[in-house]
Amino acid sequence: MMSEGTAPLSLHVERCTEDPSRYSWMIRDREHVVRRSCYSMASEQEARTQGQAALRDATAMWRDSRTRPSAE
Repeated sequence: MMSEGTAPLSLHVERCTEDPSRYSWMIRDREHVVRRSCYSMASEQEARTQGQAALRDATAMWRDSRTRPSAE
């Protein structure tokens, strides 16, 4: 399993459990899966590319949620 991170989220790319010739990705916040691929991809690179795009989106949402002013 390969992983890369953007605090505190990390991207993990691994072989598909149902078909070891394919790959899937998941984004974790420490030990919790917060997002994962809906389907497997034919190559590790394809899974990594899609996972990196999802990680950028998830990181942007995480940052936005941390910088919103409180509604007081």
